[in-house]
Amino acid sequence: MKKIFLFAVMLLSFPLVSFSDSQLIGTQAQEFTVRSGDNKELNLKDVEGKVVTIFYETKNEIEKNRKLKTELNKFYIEQPEAVKKNVVRLAVVNCKNVIFSGAWKSALRDNSEKEGITIYGDWSGKMASAYKVKDNDSNFIIFDKHGTIRYYCTGSVNDEEIGKIKELLKKISTEK
Repeated sequence: MKKIFLFAVMLLSFPLVSFSDSQLIGTQAQEFTVRSGDNKELNLKDVEGKVVTIFYETKNEIEKNRKLKTELNKFYIEQPEAVKKNVVRLAVVNCKNVIFSGAWKSALRDNSEKEGITIYGDWSGKMASAYKVKDNDSNFIIFDKHGTIRYYCTGSVNDEEIGKIKELLKKISTEK
Protein backbone atom coordinates (compact mmCIF):
# COMPACT_ATOMS: atom_id res chain seq x y z
CA MET A 1 0.00 0.00 0.00
CA LYS A 2 2.85 2.36 0.86
CA LYS A 3 4.45 1.74 -2.57
CA ILE A 4 1.19 2.59 -4.35
CA PHE A 5 0.90 5.82 -2.36
CA LEU A 6 4.50 6.80 -3.14
CA PHE A 7 3.97 6.02 -6.82
CA ALA A 8 0.79 8.17 -6.89
CA VAL A 9 2.60 11.06 -5.19
CA MET A 10 5.44 10.75 -7.69
CA LEU A 11 3.04 10.83 -10.64
CA LEU A 12 1.22 13.87 -9.29
CA SER A 13 4.47 15.75 -8.81
CA PHE A 14 5.32 15.72 -12.52
CA PRO A 15 4.64 19.04 -14.21
CA LEU A 16 1.68 19.37 -16.54
CA VAL A 17 3.91 20.87 -19.22
CA SER A 18 5.86 18.44 -21.32
CA PHE A 19 8.98 19.87 -22.94
CA SER A 20 8.82 17.84 -26.11
CA ASP A 21 12.11 18.89 -27.63
CA SER A 22 13.79 21.29 -25.26
CA GLN A 23 17.08 20.93 -27.13
CA LEU A 24 15.55 23.46 -29.55
CA ILE A 25 15.90 26.13 -26.85
CA GLY A 26 18.90 28.27 -27.71
CA THR A 27 18.85 27.34 -31.40
CA GLN A 28 17.90 29.56 -34.31
CA ALA A 29 14.30 29.67 -35.51
CA GLN A 30 13.79 27.60 -38.64
CA GLU A 31 12.36 28.84 -41.92
CA PHE A 32 8.60 28.46 -42.21
CA THR A 33 5.80 29.58 -44.49
CA VAL A 34 2.18 29.60 -43.35
CA ARG A 35 -0.95 30.87 -45.09
CA SER A 36 -4.12 32.40 -43.66
CA GLY A 37 -7.69 31.73 -44.75
CA ASP A 38 -7.41 34.96 -46.79
CA ASN A 39 -4.31 33.56 -48.55
CA LYS A 40 -1.96 35.92 -46.70
CA GLU A 41 1.45 34.31 -46.52
CA LEU A 42 3.78 34.75 -43.57
CA ASN A 43 7.33 33.45 -43.24
CA LEU A 44 10.35 33.79 -40.99
CA LYS A 45 11.68 36.84 -42.87
CA ASP A 46 8.39 38.67 -42.17
CA VAL A 47 8.99 38.46 -38.42
CA GLU A 48 12.73 39.15 -38.31
CA GLY A 49 13.74 41.50 -35.51
CA LYS A 50 10.58 40.82 -33.50
CA VAL A 51 9.71 38.73 -30.47
CA VAL A 52 7.48 35.92 -31.73
CA THR A 53 5.03 33.80 -29.76
CA ILE A 54 3.66 30.79 -31.62
CA PHE A 55 0.78 28.53 -30.73
CA TYR A 56 0.91 25.53 -33.07
CA GLU A 57 -2.06 23.25 -32.59
CA THR A 58 -4.41 20.83 -34.24
CA LYS A 59 -8.06 21.88 -34.41
CA ASN A 60 -8.98 19.54 -31.55
CA GLU A 61 -6.42 21.06 -29.18
CA ILE A 62 -7.04 24.80 -29.55
CA GLU A 63 -8.84 25.03 -26.20
CA LYS A 64 -6.14 23.16 -24.25
CA ASN A 65 -4.22 26.34 -23.40
CA ARG A 66 -7.11 28.80 -23.45
CA LYS A 67 -6.03 30.26 -20.10
CA LEU A 68 -2.50 30.91 -21.41
CA LYS A 69 -3.91 32.56 -24.53
CA THR A 70 -6.25 34.75 -22.49
CA GLU A 71 -3.47 35.75 -20.09
CA LEU A 72 -1.05 36.53 -22.93
CA ASN A 73 -3.69 38.59 -24.76
CA LYS A 74 -4.26 40.66 -21.59
CA PHE A 75 -0.51 40.96 -21.13
CA TYR A 76 -0.07 42.13 -24.73
CA ILE A 77 -2.84 44.73 -24.43
CA GLU A 78 -1.18 46.17 -21.30
CA GLN A 79 2.12 46.74 -23.13
CA PRO A 80 3.16 50.14 -24.48
CA GLU A 81 2.87 50.63 -28.25
CA ALA A 82 6.68 50.54 -28.57
CA VAL A 83 6.65 46.96 -27.24
CA LYS A 84 3.55 45.88 -29.20
CA LYS A 85 5.09 46.86 -32.54
CA ASN A 86 8.01 44.51 -31.83
CA VAL A 87 5.89 41.49 -30.93
CA VAL A 88 4.24 39.02 -33.31
CA ARG A 89 1.53 36.72 -31.99
CA LEU A 90 1.24 33.77 -34.33
CA ALA A 91 -1.50 31.14 -34.23
CA VAL A 92 -0.93 28.17 -36.53
CA VAL A 93 -3.15 25.17 -37.17
CA ASN A 94 -1.87 21.99 -38.75
CA CYS A 95 -3.63 21.76 -42.13
CA LYS A 96 -1.33 19.23 -43.78
CA ASN A 97 -3.89 16.47 -44.26
CA VAL A 98 -6.84 18.70 -45.09
CA ILE A 99 -9.01 17.37 -47.91
CA PHE A 100 -11.49 20.23 -48.33
CA SER A 101 -9.24 23.29 -48.21
CA GLY A 102 -12.06 25.73 -49.05
CA ALA A 103 -13.97 24.81 -45.91
CA TRP A 104 -10.80 25.01 -43.82
CA LYS A 105 -9.88 28.43 -45.23
CA SER A 106 -13.36 29.65 -44.38
CA ALA A 107 -13.01 28.25 -40.85
CA LEU A 108 -9.62 29.95 -40.49
CA ARG A 109 -11.15 33.28 -41.50
CA ASP A 110 -14.13 32.85 -39.15
CA ASN A 111 -11.97 31.80 -36.22
CA SER A 112 -9.48 34.59 -36.89
CA GLU A 113 -12.33 37.08 -36.57
CA LYS A 114 -13.63 35.38 -33.42
CA GLU A 115 -10.18 35.29 -31.76
CA GLY A 116 -9.10 38.75 -32.90
CA ILE A 117 -5.85 37.40 -34.35
CA THR A 118 -5.03 35.98 -37.77
CA ILE A 119 -4.86 32.20 -37.65
CA TYR A 120 -2.58 30.63 -40.22
CA GLY A 121 -2.50 27.13 -41.63
CA ASP A 122 0.62 25.02 -42.04
CA TRP A 123 -0.57 23.53 -45.30
CA SER A 124 2.63 21.66 -46.15
CA GLY A 125 3.49 20.41 -42.66
CA LYS A 126 7.00 21.82 -43.05
CA MET A 127 6.65 24.12 -40.06
CA ALA A 128 5.59 21.21 -37.88
CA SER A 129 8.60 19.27 -39.03
CA ALA A 130 11.05 22.18 -38.64
CA TYR A 131 9.89 22.92 -35.09
CA LYS A 132 9.38 19.27 -34.12
CA VAL A 133 5.87 19.98 -32.87
CA LYS A 134 3.93 17.25 -31.16
CA ASP A 135 0.90 16.29 -33.21
CA ASN A 136 -2.51 16.36 -31.55
CA ASP A 137 -1.31 18.68 -28.82
CA SER A 138 -0.86 22.35 -28.01
CA ASN A 139 2.68 23.52 -28.80
CA PHE A 140 3.95 26.90 -27.63
CA ILE A 141 7.19 28.50 -28.83
CA ILE A 142 8.83 31.86 -28.18
CA PHE A 143 11.76 33.28 -30.03
CA ASP A 144 13.52 36.56 -29.45
CA LYS A 145 14.37 39.46 -31.77
CA HIS A 146 17.49 37.62 -32.91
CA GLY A 147 15.51 34.54 -33.93
CA THR A 148 16.77 32.44 -31.02
CA ILE A 149 14.25 30.01 -29.56
CA ARG A 150 13.90 30.95 -25.90
CA TYR A 151 10.94 28.80 -24.86
CA TYR A 152 9.35 25.61 -26.13
CA CYS A 153 6.70 23.37 -24.61
CA THR A 154 3.84 21.07 -25.44
CA GLY A 155 0.82 20.23 -23.35
CA SER A 156 -1.18 22.20 -20.80
CA VAL A 157 0.61 25.15 -19.25
CA ASN A 158 -0.07 25.69 -15.54
CA ASP A 159 -0.39 29.02 -13.68
CA GLU A 160 3.20 29.00 -12.41
CA GLU A 161 4.51 28.48 -15.94
CA ILE A 162 2.28 31.29 -17.26
CA GLY A 163 3.99 33.63 -14.81
CA LYS A 164 7.43 32.49 -16.03
CA ILE A 165 6.37 33.02 -19.65
CA LYS A 166 5.22 36.57 -18.90
CA GLU A 167 8.53 37.33 -17.17
CA LEU A 168 10.47 35.96 -20.12
CA LEU A 169 8.41 38.05 -22.54
CA LYS A 170 8.98 41.20 -20.44
CA LYS A 171 12.70 40.53 -20.49
CA ILE A 172 13.18 39.72 -24.16
CA SER A 173 10.81 42.39 -25.48
CA THR A 174 13.08 45.08 -24.00
CA GLU A 175 16.40 43.48 -25.01
CA LYS A 176 18.33 45.04 -27.87
